[in-house]
Amino acid sequence: IHAQARSHLAEFCKDIGVAADRQYLIFGRPEAEIHRVAECKHMDLVVVGSHGRHGLSLLRGSTANGVLHGAGCDVLAVRVGKKD
Repeated sequence: IHAQARSHLAEFCKDIGVAADRQYLIFGRPEAEIHRVAECKHMDLVVVGSHGRHGLSLLRGSTANGVLHGAGCDVLAVRVGKKD
């Protein structure tokens, strides 16, 4: 599973121009692992996708909310999915 995930990540990142040293494959509780990697790498911004619809519902009860609360850096939540 890990090898397949790495392969998919590398393929996706190649298509959008993300360097290998900027790719992170995380296993475990997403928010805790994102916090850990962001701290270890001294990141100043974490970008997360959210399936919420409007305003604060972007963050309610989601991984994005977990990342936002407790992050030691800025967090940008971006709505993902199909346009209405």
